[in-house]
Amino acid sequence: MIKTGHLGRLELLSLCVLASVADAALIYPQQLVLFGLSAGWMIPLVSMLICLATWAVIGPMLVKAGPKGDLISLSKRYLGPLQLPVLLIIALYLLIDVTALTRGFAEAVITTVLPRSPISFISIPFLLAVLYYAYQGVEGLSRVSWLVMPGTLLSFLGLLLLNANWFSYEYLFPLWGSGPVKIGIGGVLFTSVFLHLLILMVLGTRLRDRRDMVKIGYWSIVLTALMYALITFVFILAFSPDGAMRSPFPMYQLGRLIYIGRFFQRLEALFVFVWVTLALIKTSVSLWMICYLTASAFRMPVYRPLVFPIGLIIYALMFYPPGFAELIEWNNKYILTWGWVIVILLPVLLTYYFRMRQRKEEQRDESTAKTA
Repeated sequence: MIKTGHLGRLELLSLCVLASVADAALIYPQQLVLFGLSAGWMIPLVSMLICLATWAVIGPMLVKAGPKGDLISLSKRYLGPLQLPVLLIIALYLLIDVTALTRGFAEAVITTVLPRSPISFISIPFLLAVLYYAYQGVEGLSRVSWLVMPGTLLSFLGLLLLNANWFSYEYLFPLWGSGPVKIGIGGVLFTSVFLHLLILMVLGTRLRDRRDMVKIGYWSIVLTALMYALITFVFILAFSPDGAMRSPFPMYQLGRLIYIGRFFQRLEALFVFVWVTLALIKTSVSLWMICYLTASAFRMPVYRPLVFPIGLIIYALMFYPPGFAELIEWNNKYILTWGWVIVILLPVLLTYYFRMRQRKEEQRDESTAKTA
């Protein structure tokens, strides 16, 4: 089995949160408004409840499974030949997701900061940094996440406070937006952004005390949901639902909107730094996960030989959508519509199957002990 070092509680929590909220700087708040209208900010809260219930099923089982209670070890032990397709399906989903994120990041930088730059001028340096972090391993990436976590939280809070003079609270009405039913459906679909559930299933046992994994799961779900709800809430209050639907990059647009006197305006450069950091962390950990799952599926002793080939595949695939509109359509058609199957449904099904096999083993051990 491929070995990794121990991870700290705060480091893993920071990594989980930042990897999940990276899309908040790109198109997802706009998609939330398109789906829920004036109630788009409620959708992440519905997703939070679903993910909390999901983690209440998954987390305790992983802790009870012992030191080898991670997704890789349990799949190897109980799935047999099915381990290969299961791990590769998860890796394929992550590949599609990270490809869309990389292209979306490049398009966002070109649209907002460097309008005359070719995509390769943005994406190649970005992917080189991603390759470096993925090659070095998840331990260093988790420490970087811990270092930038306070600044990220302050920046999200700053968007709320510094744009308060632009708020129009009538934009929150009608309160239920597109209706409770559509908000509920949106809550199910947008669970796909809670990518850290998969990260915890792989990395949770790397904690020195694996019982902390359950607490980290709950806290990361709540923080992720609140950050998505906050950015969407401010987005709606500042731009109105109609204006938010036409603004694909909320953090940049809100940063440009800040105006508090002559000396506090046009602070989007600060949020661009946060934006780049979030994209780098999510892309790096996703690439590491793809390589780690693929190497484990094929029983390779190390994952590092896969980093550069898979990075090249990401670079090639990111040019598949002809333009930004096609990228959004691709994201909505595949990632947003079916992502919850990989992030929520598949882990729950695997958890129930693993638990059923564990109970059979316990019953067999009890029968053997009584016979002896």
